[in-house]
Amino acid sequence: MAYARGQNLSARYQRLENSLREKQGLVWEIQHLAKYPGVDEAITTTPQKRVETFHGFEIPKKPRPPQDDECCMSNCAVCVYDLYEESLDDYRKSIANLRTALSARKIPKEEWPHDVRLATAAVTPGARKEVVLTAFEELERALAKKHQAAEAISAGR
Repeated sequence: MAYARGQNLSARYQRLENSLREKQGLVWEIQHLAKYPGVDEAITTTPQKRVETFHGFEIPKKPRPPQDDECCMSNCAVCVYDLYEESLDDYRKSIANLRTALSARKIPKEEWPHDVRLATAAVTPGARKEVVLTAFEELERALAKKHQAAEAISAGR
């Protein structure tokens, strides 16, 4: 788990992700109610958690990848990409456990939900993070060369 100043940032990221999902659900509900203005339903301020189940098992939701602007590019000890990868690992473990449980119950794979049936993505962990960090590291190297050149000029005086 990732900690910073005594706070579990993994739990913080999960709370943020759940909050975003609930807000998206609320927006959908408001838009749906706006389509039917004659319906006298009160808009609830507390969103209903939508849990998808299959044969009594909760199907885990894939974590939302961080947006490109969510990374501050300041080489944080715990980056949003680290938190996302941790959430993604937990998701993959949950899917693997669900597959094991469904297989143990001898439920045919053809009946499994689409997301559970699919093989885990062959994306290398941190591929997106590596692209962003590579650009950041290139910038850092260019700045280091510039500083070295400036020091060499000032030392030559």
